[in-house]
Amino acid sequence: MSAPLPKEPVAKGAWYTLFILTLVYMFNAVDRSVMSIVIEPVKREFGLSDSQLGLLTGLAFGLTYALVGIPMGILIDRVNRRKLLATMVFIWSGATAMCGVAQNYIGLVVARLAVGGAESAGAPTALSMIADLFPKTRRSTAIGIFWTSTAFGTALSLMLGGVVAANWGWRSAFLVAGIPGLLLAGLLYFTVKEPARESSAATPTGDRAPSYFTTLAYILKTPVVRNAFLGISLNSIAMSGVPVWAASFLIRTQDFSLAQAGLFAGLGVGIFGGIGSLLGGPLGDYVTRKMGLSALPLVPFVASMLALISGLVFALSPSLIMVALGFIVFEVASRAHTAPAYALLLGNVDSRMRGVTVSSVQAVTNLVGYGVGPLIVGVVSDMVGGPLSLRIGVAAVMVFCLWSSMHFLAAWFASRKAERASPGPQIAAGVGQ
Repeated sequence: MSAPLPKEPVAKGAWYTLFILTLVYMFNAVDRSVMSIVIEPVKREFGLSDSQLGLLTGLAFGLTYALVGIPMGILIDRVNRRKLLATMVFIWSGATAMCGVAQNYIGLVVARLAVGGAESAGAPTALSMIADLFPKTRRSTAIGIFWTSTAFGTALSLMLGGVVAANWGWRSAFLVAGIPGLLLAGLLYFTVKEPARESSAATPTGDRAPSYFTTLAYILKTPVVRNAFLGISLNSIAMSGVPVWAASFLIRTQDFSLAQAGLFAGLGVGIFGGIGSLLGGPLGDYVTRKMGLSALPLVPFVASMLALISGLVFALSPSLIMVALGFIVFEVASRAHTAPAYALLLGNVDSRMRGVTVSSVQAVTNLVGYGVGPLIVGVVSDMVGGPLSLRIGVAAVMVFCLWSSMHFLAAWFASRKAERASPGPQIAAGVGQ
């Protein structure tokens, strides 16, 4: 076990920058998830199947996210991140508003493709900036605060989207979701400073960013980074599949109205998902300071196992009380893994590799996770059929929580091995491990 580590100071203006980045990404989550609350009225208007809805809510977004994400990551490691992110915020917010004027299914798919492409810059740019502003002993907490944005944004989308859609139609929900981002783009551009990139003696190319293939090779050959990458990616399948279908699940299995389902799901995601994000970050930093850097993977491992159990309770319990309890615990556990998992990932790569690394994992999580996760639920539901079909569909994606937890456990073993081979204060995996 490594020696305990003290808290370190943060850069000037770090907390304000974190606040703005969190606010920006909250509306990123609003724009991304507003589709999930209007699934039922969109289905009725265009006569869609659950498989088509799964494609619309997931893969139509995740495809361009993945395709654009890699070149976006290369840019992040080379250009002014503040300017890049402000531009992309403006684009994805405008594309969200355009969903509200789509006249057919194809129009919605095209608009969602545009949202996905622009949003691929969101998390990688923000996390690259955060990693340069906060030291390793406080980074997990900062990332945890940042990731509350997805919980609050998803909740705001579900609650506000449900009310707007119920009273003024589903098209109005997209317009209301897209407009705030246009204003935030200006706030980000004019009030946030570009942080200095963290220096590292281990940088293979000095101040220049390594090539994409150099970074990819490093990810593949470094056990801690590789397993953190896979653990985050696999967990995202369940983490996205449940909230996207939560409102429809409550409508079909508990006889909720659209507004009731949106409010219930929104509060669950916003309150308890936010609690999970806030708990996971400080817990990761606490474990790092008390048990050493090599122990950090244990936090997402435990969180993933809790998500597995609670997700099955949510999907399969006939009682509303148990469904609610399962959903609450799932939101806490599934989001608690995120901050320490990303801290693990960012702490084991050079500062000039972070854009490509996070863009790559985000491309996978959005194509395989956000893209395929809701699609798996929809396809399994269609295959099973009957009144219990959506229960089985939601339960099916829980296997990925188990699979994810095995990779975090492997990351822990790899961290311990690296620590024994190279004792000292450095990150357990070590550059070039």
